[in-house]
Amino acid sequence: MADSGLIEKLRNIFSRYPQVLAAYLYGSYSAGRQTSVSDIDIAVVSEDRGILLGLSADIARELNISEEKVSLTDLKFLDPALRLRIVKEGIEVANKGLNLNDILLANEEIVEVYDLEEAMCKSWLRGNPIDIRTLREIIARINEDLEDLEELFKLGYGEIMESKHLRKSMERTVQTLIESMLDLLRHIIAGLNLGVATFYKDYVDYAERAGIISSDTANEIRKFIPIRH
Repeated sequence: MADSGLIEKLRNIFSRYPQVLAAYLYGSYSAGRQTSVSDIDIAVVSEDRGILLGLSADIARELNISEEKVSLTDLKFLDPALRLRIVKEGIEVANKGLNLNDILLANEEIVEVYDLEEAMCKSWLRGNPIDIRTLREIIARINEDLEDLEELFKLGYGEIMESKHLRKSMERTVQTLIESMLDLLRHIIAGLNLGVATFYKDYVDYAERAGIISSDTANEIRKFIPIRH
């Protein structure tokens, strides 16, 4: 069972953010199965994605935890099946009159297709501990960061560098993007038992040799590894 004190604190925090139309706690904390290394996973529907950075910091401060332990995801970036499960199985910590039909699937056939796709993936990966849902969540974070960077770059490099807030936002987004790309490769490499990595570049090397990513993609990822922090 989820911690009622945590739920109450989250509801109080989200009540101060009118831009957040809905928010759902999901994952280990929603089921009361969290450990010392668990992140607090929250999916949100927001009219203004610009507030997410401050919201994440606010949650960390109120809960007295590191900001890195707070994982905020825009619900629209998640695949339809996962979106449905979060709303159905997660804990609603905010809803300001949002019609759930606006964010859920109108066609249940799509859910069936996703479930079939997941079953096929599991069949292909039988015997290998790859969690398809975890991979989809990581890909959703990558897509989210890419969209954030695209919006930032529309402002122009000069304006970003002149603003401390925008500069830090860009730096943090680039860092989380790199971390997510490496995390994705790490899950795949471990699941397919392609090798044991000693350095971050090992994940890229294993993936390239196995044909999971192209040489061009591998070379681009290697360039980003030194600036992941």
